Amino acid sequence: MKLKAIVIASVLAAGSVAAQATTTDWGGHGNLEVGFSLVSGAFTDYFKFEIAPDTQTVSSTVVANNLGNGVVWNVDNGQYSLWSAGGDGAIGGGDDSQLGGNWAFDGQSGNTTHSVLLNPGKYFYMVTGNGNGSLGGGYVITSTLAPVPEPENAAMLLAGLGMLGFLMSRRRRRDD
Repeated sequence: MKLKAIVIASVLAAGSVAAQATTTDWGGHGNLEVGFSLVSGAFTDYFKFEIAPDTQTVSSTVVANNLGNGVVWNVDNGQYSLWSAGGDGAIGGGDDSQLGGNWAFDGQSGNTTHSVLLNPGKYFYMVTGNGNGSLGGGYVITSTLAPVPEPENAAMLLAGLGMLGFLMSRRRRRDD
């Protein structure tokens, strides 16, 4: 009986902690950042990061759902969005502005991917929803960076394709 009471108390304690807003600071955004959260009830989580050079960022949210054997992790009304943390760099500092979202996910949708061009600055993802499976809910958010192509590279690529087209048309005329 004591073991059952301890397990129930642990689950309730974990659920009350998970329902609180949590903030994860990734610091300077690397090529890949990953956040994971187990949640119970309504939740709001933040993932802070900083971008140094002009970079294209791609974010993807993946939700764990039915794990089998009657264990279900589910997130209802899941949404994530990308925000600028403003000049003060603080979440909720009064000068935050939403850059993208509210992108929806739930236990059925699997994942969503969105690309946003970011300038140097401080940013955060806000993830909200309701963890209501037999063990609450769970999700993983990944964010990757890709360099923005330089205009010179695009011009060189187009010039190369133009040259190939010219050579192909010249060869066709010669063969005819």
